Amino acid sequence: MIMKTSRLIAVIAALLLSVFCDAGAARAVDDAAKAKQPPRRKVMTKAEASAYGAPRTVDIEIRGRDDKGKWISHGAGSILHEAGYILTCEHITAHGERQSVILADGTVYPYTVLARAGGSYDTAILKIKPTKPLKTVDLGHSADLAKEEKVIVIGNPSGRRHTVTTGVVEKTTCGGGTQIHVGQSDVGPGDSGGPVFNLRGEQVALVHTKIFTLKRAGRHIRVDHIRDAFAKVFMNEKRYKHTIGLQVDCQSDQAQVITVKKDSAAAAAGIKPGDVVTRFGSMDIRIGPHYVLALMDRVTADPVKITLQRDGKKVEVSLRPRTASKK
Repeated sequence: MIMKTSRLIAVIAALLLSVFCDAGAARAVDDAAKAKQPPRRKVMTKAEASAYGAPRTVDIEIRGRDDKGKWISHGAGSILHEAGYILTCEHITAHGERQSVILADGTVYPYTVLARAGGSYDTAILKIKPTKPLKTVDLGHSADLAKEEKVIVIGNPSGRRHTVTTGVVEKTTCGGGTQIHVGQSDVGPGDSGGPVFNLRGEQVALVHTKIFTLKRAGRHIRVDHIRDAFAKVFMNEKRYKHTIGLQVDCQSDQAQVITVKKDSAAAAAGIKPGDVVTRFGSMDIRIGPHYVLALMDRVTADPVKITLQRDGKKVEVSLRPRTASKK
């Protein structure tokens, strides 16, 4: 009887030790994952958030001429990468005789439209050629937004450049979950494409449209939906003449490879799922959408060097993009 009891105690002790070890290992994995995430910026005042967002916001001006005479259209956008990639709304990218991006300091650059995603995405990427690196927005995660959270909107209503309004998140999802509803923010024509910032200075949405049936309210495209446009539309290599053959995670805070296409240039170069892209040629890559920008603008038939992080180590590979299949 004593032998049986001692064995039972031993079995229970072993089980408890296993549970504690598994819990400890889980906590260690969770802590390691959290350590990889960049620290969140402190909460700012509205004035501080406005000052932080201003140099990361651009005004857009399009001038044209039709059978009724000259016309001018206004919009706004945000600087997604220091090399001159601008995030804005697709619906403001009508072609004109002169198309300009205006920085906060008044510097004017002509732009080209690199890509458009219509429908609920209503997202476009513009490209300018700045003389120096620009200050960029940090894309947040609209899933983290809370009801009643305060936000800052920077736009270009009727050409009144860099106009700042403040608002409060009233609905974190609406319009099929593609948008957020912000009240107490008087957006209007010319604000489209402008960034919506939380008080940490993270862009959480893109100004989309004013709700004309309500006073001082608007619906804005959630940044998670914009990230989805990068993943499902802009990263689709069928759009381009040359292909790399990998998919990166556009929802996380790094450009981690999630799939590598069999028999692709990426596979031949030894790129693996789990690798993190940190550089594409001369372009720094910090998040998945940055890799997609490089795919839009820098992928030709010429060889390219890609820098990766693999298991905490720096890895450099060279590959030659392949001609896209005509099928």
